[in-house]
This record gives sequence, C-alpha cells and structure tokens, in this order.
Amino acid sequence: MNRELSRFLGFLAAAAALVLVLGVYGARLLGSAGGADGAIITHLKRLERSGAEHDLPWAKLLGPKLQFERISVVLDADGQGATVTSTLDFTGEVRRPGGGSTRVSSLGLERARYRLVDGEWAPEQTDFPRLLSILETLERRRLALDRGDTQPDGGVPFPGVTRRKYQGLAWYIRSEREDVTVSEDFRFEGLAPDRPIDEKATRRLSLLEDSTGLFSFPDGIL
Repeated sequence: MNRELSRFLGFLAAAAALVLVLGVYGARLLGSAGGADGAIITHLKRLERSGAEHDLPWAKLLGPKLQFERISVVLDADGQGATVTSTLDFTGEVRRPGGGSTRVSSLGLERARYRLVDGEWAPEQTDFPRLLSILETLERRRLALDRGDTQPDGGVPFPGVTRRKYQGLAWYIRSEREDVTVSEDFRFEGLAPDRPIDEKATRRLSLLEDSTGLFSFPDGIL
C-alpha cells in the first residue's frame, strides 16, 4: 500500500511539474514544436510545387524551380514571429517590362522573417528576401553600365562609348554566409570613337553584405 501510495504521489508531482512548465513555456513550446515549424515548412514545400512569381519594381521574377533545404525555424519570445534560415536552390528568370530578360541560377543561404496573422504563418515580405536584394544590386549595376554612370571614384565604365547597351544574359549566384559570388554572362554593345563594339563574355563578381542586408561591390562594378 505504501509503495502504491508513493507511486501515486510521484505521478501527481510529475503531473504538477508538467502543468507548471506548460503554463510558463506552453505557447512557445507548442508554437515551435507543432505550430511554427510545421506550418512554415509546409508553406515552403507548397511553394516548391507551385513555383514562385514575384513582381519587383523593375521586373517580374519567375521561379518555376526552387527547393528549400536545411530549414531552421527560430521562434520569437512572444510566439508571434519567427526567423527562418535555409538553403535555397533557385532556377528562374528575370523579365523586364521594356523587354529583355536574364536567366537566374542561385544556390545558397536564405533568411526570411515570418509573422503569425489570424492563425496563419506568412512571410513579412517575401520567402527569399536575400535573393531579391542580390538581384536588385545586380540590376542597379547593369543599369549603371548601360547608361555609363560616373562611379564614386570618378571613373566611367567603358569611357568614350556611345549608343551603349549592356545586357546581363545570365546570373549564376553562389550565396554563402560571409560572401556572395556571381558569374555573369553579358553582352555589351556600343560605338567607340574608332570602331563598333559587340562583346560577349563572362565576368566574375564579388558582393559584400552589410548589417542591414544590403549588398555592394567592394571591388567595383567591373
């Protein structure tokens, strides 16, 4: 009898401890284990099946092939937001409204914020903000080369060339935690003082990310 009573009292103590833990940490534990992780991963896997379309201020990004791997969900203390880190393998195309397109192949780190709204987890902005920031940086560079903009150091890319046209035919992006490298297939057309120019080549670029998630070219745009 004493042994049975001891077991019963032990069970009550364990149950009371469990209730206490759930009372203090329940929302976070349940949200992490059964809510946020499962809901966000399901959302990303659904996106893989459907493909992605994203309207940018300067173009439309089409991503018929994308895959998220090594997905890590870190829930905020209040259980209402989450930071999701993953590896994104993306194959698609940038289509500009005025004509012209660039093939995009990207593999590497992605980091996005999600928010719980009306019981559903959704991205605060997009599922792949890091990739979009890289693409926007590459597009600003393309426009600068196309227009012949003066650079911060006072230089002008391809000086003396008129009727210029710079096309990014393809961007092959490898995005690591510390750095980003891009191999660009490009075509540059224009009229130099002594001859016409029509050059096709591949150039390797390095991008640097700052603390706000913006990218720049530490070695210059060329």
